[in-house]
Amino acid sequence: MDLLKTKIYLDKLQREFTRLNKDPENIARIDVDIMASYVRELYDALLADDVPAVAKPATAVHTPRKQAPVHSPVVAPPPAFVPPPPEPAPPPPAPAPMPVLEEKPPVVEVPPPPAPARSHHVSHHTSHHPTDAEVLFEEKQAKELSEKLAEQPVADLKKAIALNDRLLLTRELFSGDGKAFEAALHSLNHFSGFDEAKAYLLEHCISRYMWLDKKRVDEAKKFIKLVRRRYK
Repeated sequence: MDLLKTKIYLDKLQREFTRLNKDPENIARIDVDIMASYVRELYDALLADDVPAVAKPATAVHTPRKQAPVHSPVVAPPPAFVPPPPEPAPPPPAPAPMPVLEEKPPVVEVPPPPAPARSHHVSHHTSHHPTDAEVLFEEKQAKELSEKLAEQPVADLKKAIALNDRLLLTRELFSGDGKAFEAALHSLNHFSGFDEAKAYLLEHCISRYMWLDKKRVDEAKKFIKLVRRRYK
């Protein structure tokens, strides 16, 4: 037994015990480990080389198990700052819609109806000299106010003739042929003057539809008077 070491470690144990005894409520794990190390050293001193071969078995000293060291929690470093992705550029503004030009329907000019074919057969009713038709174009000077009002200009022959008058004129002056009457109105509406309208009536209406017959003369005069108002 190494008496010197034995005394040293006994003193150390005594001092450590005295220190721990002053505050037994706050004994740290490291203090326990220090005391245990002193005990091991004391045990080794007792079993030094100068101990006799046969020695009394020493009282077993229970060495406390070493606790695994308490590792401080590993604090992960803060994540590196990653800048947010750039905001996508706003889409370009939509192009302004092109103005829609309203296409006007083409003006279709209605050609004047073809002149009715003149019949080679001339009856005793239609054998009038052109000068005989002048009676239909005689123009009397209006004296009364009512006559003057009846001679006011008209802009459109089709609008100036009432429905009943249209039926009467179609029957008496155009032999009931409504298409011929409409064609004549269209032509008479588009001449540049009354002289052209008169020539058209002489050429295509008076002889063809026998306007010089006594039963048609009055209606013919009224119609020609209305045509004259178109060109005033």
